[in-house]
Amino acid sequence: MAEESKNLKADYGTEAEEGFTSSPADAVEGGALPLLQRAQSLSIIASLLLSPVAIVLVSLWASSLGGVSWSEGEAKRVFNWHPVLMVSAYAVMNVGALIFRLSGTSAYQNSMRDRAATASPIAASSISNKRGTAKLTHASSWSLSFVLGIVAIVAVFKSHNDPISGYIANLYSLHSWAGILVLCLYTLQFLVGILAFGGLLSGRSRISNPLLMEVHKFTGTYIHILVTATILLGIQEKEGFVSCSYAVDSADTVPLVNYGKIPYPCKISHGLGLVVLAMGVCTSFGLARFPVL
Repeated sequence: MAEESKNLKADYGTEAEEGFTSSPADAVEGGALPLLQRAQSLSIIASLLLSPVAIVLVSLWASSLGGVSWSEGEAKRVFNWHPVLMVSAYAVMNVGALIFRLSGTSAYQNSMRDRAATASPIAASSISNKRGTAKLTHASSWSLSFVLGIVAIVAVFKSHNDPISGYIANLYSLHSWAGILVLCLYTLQFLVGILAFGGLLSGRSRISNPLLMEVHKFTGTYIHILVTATILLGIQEKEGFVSCSYAVDSADTVPLVNYGKIPYPCKISHGLGLVVLAMGVCTSFGLARFPVL
């Protein structure tokens, strides 16, 4: 058992030390975590609850814009796959980003419990199983997100290069440029995770390079922020094509009065944008590592 605990520490820092509660929720119920960590746990839960809400909203939005298709001559409906798949990829990615915090197997959470001296002992084998499940979920989620994102990009090029519906230029907007940049960063991050921490290069579950792990965590968090921003850019761009404005015959000093004039698809996309923004904020806060003062 001592040797196993030593191996676990080498695998992910101090997370294999004894003194580990089973999850953030357990720690919150027991009052073990400081107020800031309780707020982070609630933020994580909120972000995960918003994930399926985002998928439902983007599906309703696509439906209000005519639904989806993969047939030539229906370019607009083919394009509708793009927001559906991208938001779905974002929701799945969100699970992968938060799984270590949700399962209580992050080094940051364990270090905070050690400082608070409130931990209850758990066998190293149990920690190993929990950590292994979290790593599998993390890798599976990011893999699925990658596949969904690639298909979403294909949908755009397919719809823009439809000879029946008419050709449309590709990669002309800020959203498309930001999207390609984010996709490249995501791919690089994904490959580093699979090759370095998936054991394909070293034959171990994690190579003995804590600096690379810290860089991986840092870039993962900021890729999530960039994906959030890029999705919001995409929603704004699509709303421009849909035309969310309304006609007025006098100064629109109280816009709330004219809320009913906003087209139905735009109301959905507004809500979707707010949900995506909330997910980005909650996830970023949930993943933050605050210093102990």
